[in-house]
Amino acid sequence: MKNWLLIFLIVGLTGCRLIFVGPEPLGHQWKKDGVYLQGKNFRKCYDRAENAMTEREKYLDNAYSERELTPEEMKEWDLAMDRFSKIHYGCAYELGYRFKPDLGWCWEGSFNMRMCDKYKKYRN
Repeated sequence: MKNWLLIFLIVGLTGCRLIFVGPEPLGHQWKKDGVYLQGKNFRKCYDRAENAMTEREKYLDNAYSERELTPEEMKEWDLAMDRFSKIHYGCAYELGYRFKPDLGWCWEGSFNMRMCDKYKKYRN
């Protein structure tokens, strides 16, 4: 009986954390030896992805931060950021990081569910 109570307490506290604090960002779900992607490895992967961006993609990214995109440009920006994230997280995978989401991060119906489906091939 005590074991069940402990399980319900842990699940309940995890749920409360997600409700009040929110889930950890995507970058914290990429882990190597229990440590998430950060520091020089993050910078290396970010630079690799940024160097692969075209001038048009850089323009769209700057315009997005200033909220000046048309609906057509917004679709183009989405595709550019999808390509950017594939390069960035592909680099992280090459460096030995794996997509290991926290308990509850991939719950059905959450915004993160799309990310979980997208990066599930990087779990091994």
